[in-house]
Amino acid sequence: MKIGCHCGEVIRDQTDYLAYKAHLTPDLNWFGVLDGIDEEVIDPVASGQLLVEDAYMMSRRIVASPTRTMWQCNKCGRLYIEGRDSKLHCYRPENSEADKDILRGQ
Repeated sequence: MKIGCHCGEVIRDQTDYLAYKAHLTPDLNWFGVLDGIDEEVIDPVASGQLLVEDAYMMSRRIVASPTRTMWQCNKCGRLYIEGRDSKLHCYRPENSEADKDILRGQ
């Protein structure tokens, strides 16, 4: 996938482990994700009803289900966020000194 930023830069999403890409989980869904892992993965594994191998995939499905993807342009700092309508929505920083590495992991 390629996103053409308004500044002219091209944001590429063609591999994993990108420093300018993140997965957004809305706060309204966050505790549902945690509860889902407890109830659908940990408890069934602990009681012997779910195999560990199946638990891995179940956990990933639960974590990924409410997420939306976001990207940041490393040239201008604009954020592109996948909306609930599956369209990209652009958010521009207030000034040119904004952190252009805001999505980078620890």
